[in-house]
Amino acid sequence: MGENAKKVSVAWSPNNQVIALSRTGQVLGDDRQEILFVGQNKENFRSTIVEGRGFESQWSPDGQQLLYSVFSARSNYKPELWIVNAEGDDIGTGRKLLNINTWSNKCTFGNDRFIYCAVPAELEVGSGFAPALAKTTLDQLWKIDIKTGLKSQIAVEGSHTVEQLFIDKVNEKLLFTDANLTGLYSVDL
Repeated sequence: MGENAKKVSVAWSPNNQVIALSRTGQVLGDDRQEILFVGQNKENFRSTIVEGRGFESQWSPDGQQLLYSVFSARSNYKPELWIVNAEGDDIGTGRKLLNINTWSNKCTFGNDRFIYCAVPAELEVGSGFAPALAKTTLDQLWKIDIKTGLKSQIAVEGSHTVEQLFIDKVNEKLLFTDANLTGLYSVDL
């Protein structure tokens, strides 16, 4: 990787085909870039185009899709969530803007169809460049159907700035930590 090491993120896909994602593809203007999929066995996978900068992502549980966030002039440099197909010959197809302003690391997959995200109640212009601007911003929890795009807000007791989200499938709860409070919080699904 050499001088490109900072542009490569180790990101093993659940099917173990992809081991990293690289932002070393073609630059396609100020607000678009090509993301390369690095294969375990030097495969020549297709790439995908993302509509922004600040790419961060996570795999769906089955490894067929990639949830990612980027920011651009179109979003006033606030993070936007996208979903894209990310397996085999389908890499880069089915790209869809989810119309949610948050970072992908503030989301978790419930299954291959639904994601749960902590969405800041408000974001300043440029917060995609500087996530620390939202460090004390209160979050709302949302359930998003990535197939249809339908969203529903989840009622939460108290006010929180969510740091991490987890699914407890056994007890059917959404668990989360707060960036500014100690403890583990839960919401029934």
